[in-house]
Parts: sequence; C-alpha cells; structure tokens
Amino acid sequence: MGTTNEGGQPGYDRRNEKIYKGTILALVVVIAIVSFFLITSRKSLKEAQSLRAFTEELNLELQWELDSVLADYNQFKLEYDSILVDKDSIIQESAREIQQLIARQADYNRIRRQLNGLREVTQNYVKEIDSLVTVNQVLRAENVQIREEIQQVRARTTELAQDKEVLEEKVELAATLRAYQLDAAAIRVRGGGREEETDRARRAEQIRICFSLAENPIAPQGNRNIYARIAAPNGDILRISDDDAYAFVHEADTLQYSLRGAVDYRNQELTKCLYWERLAEFEPGLYLISLYTDGFKLGETSVALR
Repeated sequence: MGTTNEGGQPGYDRRNEKIYKGTILALVVVIAIVSFFLITSRKSLKEAQSLRAFTEELNLELQWELDSVLADYNQFKLEYDSILVDKDSIIQESAREIQQLIARQADYNRIRRQLNGLREVTQNYVKEIDSLVTVNQVLRAENVQIREEIQQVRARTTELAQDKEVLEEKVELAATLRAYQLDAAAIRVRGGGREEETDRARRAEQIRICFSLAENPIAPQGNRNIYARIAAPNGDILRISDDDAYAFVHEADTLQYSLRGAVDYRNQELTKCLYWERLAEFEPGLYLISLYTDGFKLGETSVALR
C-alpha cells in the first residue's frame, strides 16, 4: 500500500523508463546492423568496381594481343596473299570467336587459351609459307639458271648448225665439177669432115665449144647434163625453141639453153666438145657462151665474128 499513491504514478514512470531504454537499445542495434550492411555493401561495391576495372583491363590486354596477332598476320597476308588458301578461313574464324568471347567478357583463361592457340597457328602458318617462299625462290633461281643453260645450248646448237651448213656448203662446193681449158670457135666443115676455124660470120657454119672437167675424187659419179647458152651480139639466146623442153633450172631460175650434151663422169679428167649448128647466118659481133651442169655454172668464154 505504501508503493502507490494517488493513481499509482511512480510505478507507471518506471515502466515507461524501461520501454524507452528498450526502444533506444533496439534502435542502436538496428542502426548498428544497418551501418554494418552499409559498410559491407560499400566494400562489396568497391570490390565489384575494382574487379570490373581489372576485368576490363584484362580484356583490353586480350584485345590488344588479338589485334597484334591479326595485324602481323594481315601484314604477312598482304605480302603472300597469292599463296594463302585454306588456313586463312580457319584463322579468321578463330579470330571472330575470340572477339566474341572478349565482347561477352567470357572466362579469361578460356580466351587466353584460344588466343595462344591462334598465335601458334598463325606463326606455324607463317613459317610454312616462308619455307614455301624460300623453296620457290630457289626454284626460280634454278629456273633462271636452266633457262640460261638452255639459251647457251640453243646458241651452241645454232652455231653448230651454222658450222654444219657452212661445212655442207664447202663440201658441196668441193664436190662440184670445175671446167678449165674452156674454148669456143666458129668453124666451117671442109671435105672429109675436117673442121676449119673462121672469124667471118658469113662463113661460119657452127660454133664449137670445148672444155675439160677436172678430176674430183669426192664429186658424185654418173651421167651429167651439160648446158650451153650462146648469147648473140644483140643479147638474144640462140635456141631451137622456147618450149620448156629446151630449158633447165639454175638457182631457182628457169633458163633456155642453146644446146645440151651428156657426159659420164667417173671422177677422172674428161674432155668434151659441143656444137651449135647455125639456124641462120651468124651476125657479126661478140658471142658470149656460158656452160652449166646440174645446179652449177662451169664457166664462160666467147667468140668474135666479123
């Protein structure tokens, strides 16, 4: 009965005091918890920001390495683009995959492994191409040498062919017949077939052409045609006819002949005379006479009539 007075005021105050203290204590605890979470959140945020910055730095490093690998490869590709074929598509596809992984901020170790693999592929490929280029350079050098040797062989072959041609010409020239003691005269036939030389045109009945073929051991043996062309003072060739039967070929030219004879040549000296029988009275003047055999000119002589 002594603890309460006029409505119990003292007891009421003590209860209120306890409530206040409990509330304050609860608020202190709440504030402490909230402060802890704030501090922890700020720390986590800073760590997250640091991790993000570190990750971005790693990605930049990876991107720089990728760009460096591709730059080296593209430079090499510009130099040897004609040789690159299959592996270029593989390298480009691998680079695109790494670029996508960097953009997604994928696992660093995974990106690193693929980047190292790409670098190894490009380096090995560059080495292969360098080897091919070196071999190609060697082959080109050998090809140049071979071409030079071929040109030398061709030059030597041409020289030998020319020497052979010259030799053949010399042999052919050496194998030709040569006429000497070539002589022509106008004659008239006397009794008993005796020949009498004359220099008077109106008395002359024939033109006699005599010659000797020299001994030539390398000349082909056998029958030879001897052609005589007699040019009158006016330049006309004395001939029986303009028919092809009275023509022969000399150095690609078709020539009319005055008369033709045949000899059987056996590599020994041989003397022969040919006779042109007048078709009409001879005109005064100089008659030029040329002798030919198959393909060659034997010589020339002349006879003058007055």
